[in-house]
Amino acid sequence: MKKKRVMACLLSGAMAVGMLSGCGGGSGSGGSSDGGSSSASTELNFWFPTYAASDGEMTDEEFWEETLAPFEEEHNCTVNVEIVPWDSYEEKYLTGVNSNDGPDVGYLYMEMFYDYIDMGAIVDIDEYFTDEEKANYLYWDLGNIQDGQYALPVVVGNPRLLIANMDILNEAGITEVPTTWDELTAACQAVLDSNPDVAPLMQDWGNPHYGSLNEIYWPYFWGAGGEIVDEEGNLTIDSEAGLEATEFIYSLMQNGYVPSSATSNDDVLEPFKNGEAAMIFCASSNAVQATDINWDFSILSGPADTKTFVAADSLVLFNSCENKDLAVELMKYVTSADVMSQFHEKLSDQPPITTDEEYAGDERYTDLFTDEQYTAAFQSLPVFKGASSLYDTFYKNLQSMMLGEMTPQEVLTTTTEYYNENLK
Repeated sequence: MKKKRVMACLLSGAMAVGMLSGCGGGSGSGGSSDGGSSSASTELNFWFPTYAASDGEMTDEEFWEETLAPFEEEHNCTVNVEIVPWDSYEEKYLTGVNSNDGPDVGYLYMEMFYDYIDMGAIVDIDEYFTDEEKANYLYWDLGNIQDGQYALPVVVGNPRLLIANMDILNEAGITEVPTTWDELTAACQAVLDSNPDVAPLMQDWGNPHYGSLNEIYWPYFWGAGGEIVDEEGNLTIDSEAGLEATEFIYSLMQNGYVPSSATSNDDVLEPFKNGEAAMIFCASSNAVQATDINWDFSILSGPADTKTFVAADSLVLFNSCENKDLAVELMKYVTSADVMSQFHEKLSDQPPITTDEEYAGDERYTDLFTDEQYTAAFQSLPVFKGASSLYDTFYKNLQSMMLGEMTPQEVLTTTTEYYNENLK
């Protein structure tokens, strides 16, 4: 067996500039006859994000080193795994693809897909899978984006939940996790009155990445009935629903329910684990790390709807890959029940993605991934032109609002104008 190299990538020094032109080179569109040629490379580059907890028993590098060894043995190949940190994720991909030094198999989230499809950087993988294989994937259809099967869903779930320290809430006279905006504000006020040293609701407005919107904005926005874009791809955040949600979020800090320190806070889990915050919004897989806290959860309903963000992150095959058949075999191996069950047990508590894997995670989530009461509330971000840049701009404007530098209406108007003039 060839020796595998596993590395953690360094932070990118600067944002890659220019278009993604030229990133569709290599082997072309990737028919099976080309990808399986005897002269094709037996070395693959596999990029995956960080999932291991900082205080976990196993690092991402250790997990993939161990897990991919049988694949390398069977296929007599080398898989070079690069663990890409979230805070430099998109820059790393842009730099790698633009310099022809990117992965053969990568991991993209929905905000990233439009540009890579538009530039021909990733491959429609439909022809590489049999009907039986497709049927085994619970979320195969989520990988059909812009009229092509460009994605193989690998992390589907991780819904953003309202997590509550029930001991703190009980002390304040609240016996259940809030499920509506009114209940949330009432619980926050009760905590503020009974335990002023504890933050009723902690948010991470100091986080540098717009991914925090998935916890601290979109569930409120969708709950108010908002839609990010319409069917034609027009940005529609500047609406009555958008304003209602944005004003409500702003009021949480104005009323003292979210502490002013949230504008410099880049993490909500640690304050919650330390008993410094009564409630937070976070990913379901992160909540289980609060092992010393008596917590429970809910999906918050807004005045118009009950929706929360759910991931639909996927493996992708890059067009520049010299051995597409081998790369697809790697994709199938990584998403197999054997590998994913280990991933879900050792790195990240997620629901199964195939019919032949059983859920073995936290028992509090037994119904979360099967009961329509919950699953009907799951919503992923739409794929549209300029999504990442739009979210980044929007998030920065919302941060300015929380600092008192912009009004809710100014945030929506300014962001929409920027998108229409520069990104659409």
